[in-house]
Amino acid sequence: MRLNARAARKAVRDLDRPIAILAAIAFISQVGVSIMLPLLPLFALQLGATPRELGLMVSIFAVTNTVGQLGSGAMIARVSPRRQLPLGQAAYAAANLLIATARAAAPLIAFRSLAGFGGGLSIIAERLYIARVADRSRLAFTNGVVSAAGSSGSVLGPVVGGFLALSDLRIPFIVVGITASLAAISAIAFLPAEPVTGSPAQGAGPEAPERAGIGVRLRNPWAAMRPLGTLALWNLAFNAAFGGWITTFGPYAQDRLGLPVNQVALIFTMYGLGSILLGPWLSRRADLGGRRQMVAIGSALVLGNVLTMIVQAPVPVVFGSAIFAGGGLAAAQASWFALLTLATDGGRRGRSFGLVTALSNLGIVAGATMASEIWQQIGIDEALFVAAGFIVLAITSLRIVHDDRAA
Repeated sequence: MRLNARAARKAVRDLDRPIAILAAIAFISQVGVSIMLPLLPLFALQLGATPRELGLMVSIFAVTNTVGQLGSGAMIARVSPRRQLPLGQAAYAAANLLIATARAAAPLIAFRSLAGFGGGLSIIAERLYIARVADRSRLAFTNGVVSAAGSSGSVLGPVVGGFLALSDLRIPFIVVGITASLAAISAIAFLPAEPVTGSPAQGAGPEAPERAGIGVRLRNPWAAMRPLGTLALWNLAFNAAFGGWITTFGPYAQDRLGLPVNQVALIFTMYGLGSILLGPWLSRRADLGGRRQMVAIGSALVLGNVLTMIVQAPVPVVFGSAIFAGGGLAAAQASWFALLTLATDGGRRGRSFGLVTALSNLGIVAGATMASEIWQQIGIDEALFVAAGFIVLAITSLRIVHDDRAA
């Protein structure tokens, strides 16, 4: 605990103003998301959705999320990440307010597609903003701090969501509309502009890295694309695991683990606690000892939590493993984004970020579709194996990613 407290104090001292404000926005946004997301499948079932329609709801969110991410990369030359972020949050806010009005599965799926577009625009804008203002030597740590700030919202959100769900499952979606609106307003009012120029060591200039790499990219395009492709494989498989997990987790926790509706969301609280307590420290270890290795370690910690659910371990064991999984997830994602940032130093970072993350996001479609079909045809117990299998594939794919221990 002393180690965690010392790491937390150092993180606060090391934060500069843009990252501190971005972390605050991430917290506000994630409070709302974590209020709603664990309850979404249960709300869909309440509206009469079938397992197949649940899979479609998750899949269409992933598709429009992909469109939003590609759009973010395409607009980067004309609209800065600082301006894209509030646009994405505003679309996400409107979508969730509309979801609260849904009376059947079809409109719920349609409104969820709008939420996917806003979410995709926001996530790429956030990571591009970090890439422009953060020191290259601390990329994983900086991404980890922002992720931990969002995870702080994940600690609070499920508790609030569980309380609100006791009266009406529509109320959480109204609340997330409000929190996303607050995040959009905060980005407009407080987030500093990106620096126009910067040193190569910092990677701060918004256009210089992209322009500087044009000649290199044209002379040897395949050499530039290979590291992006290998990194995309992990994200593709891990997103497929998420698609299978988010489709089945809520109903599985209620039916197999015996959790009441107001406690289903608490798994997100445990993930959030792990991200706060372990995420920044593990991310800093990644900067020092190897980011690829930390992606593998973090993925294995998430797999451990899924396995506790598959064997229907006691709820305290499931929740306890979720704390470690939360720290591992935060560190794995922060390390992956750090690797992606370094891999795009010689190319058009905005388009590369959008392309790699967007296409990888289609893995959610595969995972959600597979899990929902297995659930529909066989049962929900077997459907949860989809998440575990894809995490194993994600870890295996890291063998072809460049070892960055000397970076």
